[in-house]
Amino acid sequence: MNEAKDAAAQHRVLIDGRFLGKPGGFGRYIDEFCRAVGSLPQRGITFTAAVPDRLGEESLPSYPNLTWHTLPNVNFMLWEQIMIPRLARRLGCDLIHFPNNTRALFTGGLPTVTTVHDIIFLTQAVPNQDIRYRIINEYTKLIFRLATRRSTKIVSISNTTRSCMNEIGLKSKTIYNTIDGFLAKATPGGAKPAKRYILHRGGYLAHRNTERVIKAFRLAQQAHPGIELKIVGIPDGAARLNTVGDSSIHYMPRLTDAEMATLYQESSCVVVVSLQEGFGLPIIEGFGFGSPVITSDLDPMREIAADAAMLVDPFDVEAIATAMISVLSDAGVAESLVAKGQARLTAFSSAQIAAQMIGVYQSCLT
Repeated sequence: MNEAKDAAAQHRVLIDGRFLGKPGGFGRYIDEFCRAVGSLPQRGITFTAAVPDRLGEESLPSYPNLTWHTLPNVNFMLWEQIMIPRLARRLGCDLIHFPNNTRALFTGGLPTVTTVHDIIFLTQAVPNQDIRYRIINEYTKLIFRLATRRSTKIVSISNTTRSCMNEIGLKSKTIYNTIDGFLAKATPGGAKPAKRYILHRGGYLAHRNTERVIKAFRLAQQAHPGIELKIVGIPDGAARLNTVGDSSIHYMPRLTDAEMATLYQESSCVVVVSLQEGFGLPIIEGFGFGSPVITSDLDPMREIAADAAMLVDPFDVEAIATAMISVLSDAGVAESLVAKGQARLTAFSSAQIAAQMIGVYQSCLT
């Protein structure tokens, strides 16, 4: 592995890649982000991403402007607070990018960029049975208050998150997410299956609104008896959400990128009616894989979707059901949404987002 600092590069940035390979938001973000900045022609900055050794160096993709450095797969708190600053000093880095809402308390004077995805965790109620999640949540709250606000620059992933940050006295720059790498996993020419289904990325926490999605789906079934609902992210959902015995509702754990790509590509529509989000990644994932999207008439969902999705009141079960029926019944509506989604996706290109991040880095290093 090349650890020597490139003599031609003016600056070296260390990216905290702790969550690379994990399903979900942080994992998707770091995967796409490393691909985006690593693929850019060098502009006086070269990148090293620190990732857990559980991944195996041979499994990591090759990018012209990014090298990988593996570290022992210790717990997140020790990783962030001790190992990342220590590695940055050892490699002679000029800046550390912490992409997961928090940063190290002490960085030895190095400037830092912190990406904030949302600040829902500051007020979020965590189920008592999820002890590990509660510990992480409390850690995140503490470090956010003590360290994140001391970042040289803060990046928010949506204007909505930026506004929330403004309300607590923190300035940030909006730079969107990208999914260009994920889209490469699509099956060329994949057709919709005969058995139609609605896709929902659910969750145990109330803001994902999964219970209302299920109620709306049951209303939509009255017009489309053969339709099914696939919910990703709640493997024990039948017991938790009292749908045991309902064969039309399928619960799945978090899946690989290839499996998720197929699910998106073959779905009849994607339902993202969250009550609160920092971005709403499934919206643009639906756009990218050619599925009509139904989402909340709330920010950031309507910010991200613009006019390319069907916007509904996420508290109104009948409104969600009506939108489902409209997309399932009217091919013209569905095709129009798909076309608008493809056009909207250009706002989230990896090249555009990487160039914006380079500007942030340069402002910290000059």
